[in-house]
Amino acid sequence: MMTESRGQGSNLLLGGAVGEVAPESTTRSPPRLPSDPGSPAASSPRPSMEEMSESDSGSARGTKRKRVTEPRDGDSAGSGSDSSGSPFRRPKAPLMPICTEEDGTVLYGFTDDQDVMDKYHDDMQKYIKKRDRHKRMLTLAPSSVTERRTVKETESVLKCAESVLSLSAYLDGKMINQCTGIVVEIDAFKNSAIILTSTWLFCTKKPLDDWTKKEYATEAKVNVHMLDDSTLECRLMFFSEHYEIAFFEISGDISLKALSLERNVELGQDVFLLARDTNLNLIYKRDKVQLVDPCEHQQNHYQFLNGPIPQCGTGGGVLDAGGKIVGMLFYKLPLVAFIPSSLILKCSTMWQHFRQLARPQLGLKLRTLAFLDIPRIELMSRKFSISSGLIVGEISAKCDAEKLGIRAGDIIFSCQKERVSSIVQLEHVLLGVAEEHLEKSNDLSSKVEVEIGVFHVRKRIQRFITLRVELSDHLEVFHSDDEDAKAEGNTGEEGPAAAACEAKP
Repeated sequence: MMTESRGQGSNLLLGGAVGEVAPESTTRSPPRLPSDPGSPAASSPRPSMEEMSESDSGSARGTKRKRVTEPRDGDSAGSGSDSSGSPFRRPKAPLMPICTEEDGTVLYGFTDDQDVMDKYHDDMQKYIKKRDRHKRMLTLAPSSVTERRTVKETESVLKCAESVLSLSAYLDGKMINQCTGIVVEIDAFKNSAIILTSTWLFCTKKPLDDWTKKEYATEAKVNVHMLDDSTLECRLMFFSEHYEIAFFEISGDISLKALSLERNVELGQDVFLLARDTNLNLIYKRDKVQLVDPCEHQQNHYQFLNGPIPQCGTGGGVLDAGGKIVGMLFYKLPLVAFIPSSLILKCSTMWQHFRQLARPQLGLKLRTLAFLDIPRIELMSRKFSISSGLIVGEISAKCDAEKLGIRAGDIIFSCQKERVSSIVQLEHVLLGVAEEHLEKSNDLSSKVEVEIGVFHVRKRIQRFITLRVELSDHLEVFHSDDEDAKAEGNTGEEGPAAAACEAKP
């Protein structure tokens, strides 16, 4: 389905020298453990002896000392006060010598002066609070980086990130969803940009089963959250229910760069994922394209990655080493899915030419033969002389494919006389059929003919069958509630062969 709509308004560090500390029994004022660094220092439990003396005992017995400067107004020297301009230093522990061992080593313990110890506890609480604040700073927060990457890779990711934005949709003043979008086109003359994202952004009803009808709020107000924290309203240009892609346009004084869509993506290829979280922070992950088929509740055209990503990462980009988009992300379980850029480009071209986006609906859930284990592929090659194609997993009740004898387990090896070894290849051929039809007529009410080559595993014969199927701009809905049709499909009997010619493999 495609639509054109306009929005309604816009708005949206611990360490020290090594030393020895007397056992806790030698101190008269045993330290207390801190529980909540954010609570007032006067009522907070005190730090443990280990934390307070871990480094300070060594500094007390060492010969080198750090220079102590005069405290600023309102600061305690070395206390780690709340002042943003004060130095960040651990408070010095109030130690005193308690005994000397035979070898001359002096052992230290905490002073028995309660006032001095209380002040030390208070200073330690202030230090802990300031340390925690430091850990939350962008420059001082602990890094979670574990992967190895080159300087060139880092530069490439950062450059691409400039084109990855966040979008949010609102209906009656309430947010529907927030997800990621990718700038894919810039029109300098119009001072506008095209953003690719997912229909999940304005989907108000989305069942787990991708083959089930969804509901969309095409009238929703959609905002784009720019990286300078400004917000722009955008206009929905068109969207596809079946492929769940949408294009929005923003206009105004914008400074953005577009990312190119790369048509080819290989199985096992190294890619990186870029998206935005709800706070506009960049989501980045390295990954590989997996040799995995969709689950039965997922559409045929998805390819997969290990992930994971949050839901707001839906609409993000899958990019190759050169910084080109090879797919758009979808939050899916158990693996993260993406739709390849080749299909996105095909859909975009069809919309530009015909202002429609149509696709033949075969009513088949498919699997990739090449994703089976290698011994089984080798066995099929020996037994059936077939080593590539698409396995029929399930058939929509009473569809033309079922009526003409296609059964679960059969293998589709061609479509429109083109060999097909992947589902994405098949989708390209099907979109080509729709394109040819739209060249002749914009009428979507008539059916189109699709010739497929099928190998029937049970009878070990192959046929070329011509299906007459609907051409639709809606989601392909899978019908599986007709028990009689399902029972008939389980018999394994071949249907009529009037529309097919048979040949042994």
